[in-house]
Amino acid sequence: MALRPLSFVRRALEAMVRGPFMTAVAVGTIFVATFVTGLFAASLSGAERLLGAWAGDVQIAVYLAPGADLGAAARAAEALAGGREVEVVTPSEALRRLKASLGPEAAALEGVGAEVLPASVEVRAPGISLQEARALAGKLAAVPGARDVDFGNAWLEKVELLLSRLRWAGLVLFAALALGTAVLVSNTLRLGVFARRDEIEIMKLVGATDAYVEAPFLIEGVLQGLAGSGLAVVALYALHAILAPRLVSAVGLAAPLLRAQVLPPALVLGLLGGGAALGLVASALAVGRYLRKP
Repeated sequence: MALRPLSFVRRALEAMVRGPFMTAVAVGTIFVATFVTGLFAASLSGAERLLGAWAGDVQIAVYLAPGADLGAAARAAEALAGGREVEVVTPSEALRRLKASLGPEAAALEGVGAEVLPASVEVRAPGISLQEARALAGKLAAVPGARDVDFGNAWLEKVELLLSRLRWAGLVLFAALALGTAVLVSNTLRLGVFARRDEIEIMKLVGATDAYVEAPFLIEGVLQGLAGSGLAVVALYALHAILAPRLVSAVGLAAPLLRAQVLPPALVLGLLGGGAALGLVASALAVGRYLRKP
C-alpha cells in the first residue's frame, strides 16, 4: 500500500478524538516533562542574567603593599584600565569609608590608626561581564606594588561554579525525565494500539506493510508531543509574565528580565522539538512492540 501523509494525519487526529482520555494522559505527561525542563533551563538563564548584571557594575580594587609608590601605581592602573575611571584611595580615606559603612558601630574603631589599612587603586568598570572583569583584574595584578586584586570575585565565582554544576544537573534531569516520559507515554499508547488491534489485523491481512500501519501512530505521537510541549511553552510564558517584574523589583535590577533572555527562541524550539521527539519515540515503542509480537 502506498504511503499517504495527509491520510495518515487525518487518521491520527481521528484516533486522538476517539480516545480523549489516553490523548489527555499522553499530552499531560509530556507537558509536565517539558515544563519542568523548560522551567529549570529558564531559571538557569535568568540566574546567568542576574549574575551578569551584578558583575556588570564592577569596581576592581588593587590593594598595594606597604611602602608602594601610590602615584606610580595609579599611573600604571590608568594605562591598563583602558580609559576607565581610576581613583586613588589612601589609608586614611579607606578608614573614613570603613567608619561610614559601619555607622553607629564605627565607635569600635576609635584609636585605630589609618596605617592598619592598605592604600589601594580602584578601577570602576561598569557594563562588563564577569569574564571581562576577571581578565581586567588579571591585567591590574601587574600594577607596581600590587599585593591583591579584588572585584568581588570570591562570591561571584562561587555562583558561577554553582550555575555550571546546575547545568550538568539539568542535563541529568532532562535525560531522566525523557526516559520516564517515553516509558509512561509508550504504555499509555499501547492501550490505544490494543484497542485498534482489529483494525491493524485487517490492514495486515490485505497486505499493509509495517510502515503503513505504524505511520498514523507515529504521527499521533508527534502531535501529542507538540501539544504537550506547546502547552508547556505557553505556561512558561505566562509564568514569566507574572514573576519577572516581581523578581526584578525584589533584586533591585534596573533592566528587566526580558522574555527573549530567559526564554530564548532556541530554548522554545528545543522544548517543542523535544516534546515531539518524546511523542515519536513513545509511539514507536508502543506500536513496535505490538507489531513484533509473534
